[in-house]
Amino acid sequence: MSGTTTASSPFALLRRPTVARLLASSLLGRLPTGMVPVALVLFSRGSDVGYGVAGLFAAAYTAGSAIGGPVLARWMDRTGQTRVIVGAGVLCSIALALLPMVGTVGGIVVAAVAGVATPPVEPGLRAIWPTVLPAPDVPRIYALDAASQELVFVAGPLLVLVATTFGPAGGLYAAAAIGLLGTLWFASAPSSRTWRPEEVEERHWAGALRPARLRRVYVGMLLVGLTVGTFPVAAAAFAEAAGDRGWATWLVAANAAGALIGGVWFSSRSERVSPGPVLPWLLCALGFGYLPLTFVPTTSGVFPLALALSVVSGLFLPLIITLVFLVIDRLAPAGTVTEAFAWLITAFLVGSSIGAAVAGALVAAASVAAVFVLAWVASLLGAVPMFRLLGDR
Repeated sequence: MSGTTTASSPFALLRRPTVARLLASSLLGRLPTGMVPVALVLFSRGSDVGYGVAGLFAAAYTAGSAIGGPVLARWMDRTGQTRVIVGAGVLCSIALALLPMVGTVGGIVVAAVAGVATPPVEPGLRAIWPTVLPAPDVPRIYALDAASQELVFVAGPLLVLVATTFGPAGGLYAAAAIGLLGTLWFASAPSSRTWRPEEVEERHWAGALRPARLRRVYVGMLLVGLTVGTFPVAAAAFAEAAGDRGWATWLVAANAAGALIGGVWFSSRSERVSPGPVLPWLLCALGFGYLPLTFVPTTSGVFPLALALSVVSGLFLPLIITLVFLVIDRLAPAGTVTEAFAWLITAFLVGSSIGAAVAGALVAAASVAAVFVLAWVASLLGAVPMFRLLGDR
């Protein structure tokens, strides 16, 4: 490990060149995650192929990411990071750049390839942190990592909007270029190049899914993803019902800002929290953070209140993610740590996709309030498998 003392504050960790480079390069490499869904919609609309095709592109990309992430991560747990990350990054960027040129059917296939080849920078980063920092600093960097993830979903769509001024496919080309740049920057870092998988005499075919307690974590995080995935749909429906669609972007941004605030606040306290006893109650708090939005009337003049409550609804997400990182670090079988973090991403991604789909159906069949009730219920259900993961530790 580099260093022998604990940083005096979480932000002091960023003064370490190794930490700053790893976090910055990984965020750059992760930006396509926040860019591609928006870029696909804008490309489809600019090419007059309709929202239906845009949805197929996005579904193919998301499904590919959910499937490819654990596969690539398992490969890294056997061979190291460099070849896997660089190879995946090059393939993903080529696929994104080709997508505007291959038509509808070809576009669906290429979008799926881009998703499968999404470079596993995020799980790779989480596997590196315990090797470059003293143990007391690991919870702090996990919290900063979880908080900074919100920047991907704030900056990503803005970059796409800028890029599309050069044409409908501009967002896809920008995502390809930015993702490749960040991936190569991350993969060239000494901490990534020298990271070596843990030696294991015999590997089980189930990999990181073998421990029952870890499977419970993924079920809980799928439900957290479902909770979070409802919000963009609910925000759009709420803003339209209240008479100004433009407020949807501000509501989503407020939710992300709440997560950023919660993550930064928690980063200086995370090392003093035992994840086992606290984690399920944080999931309950996440749900109750969404519940007040149920009672906000969809009338003009309520947007300031809705903004404030949107900030509250985002506060607890990075706290949950930080503690889940610590739980995975403890429960992952030897030689599967990268794969274990990749399954977390897949569970969250699947849950958020389900949440968005169900939220759309609820808005059409019932009301926006029903969506916020769904978010509340999903979080409470997600807390159930999180109980007694680590005993009293």
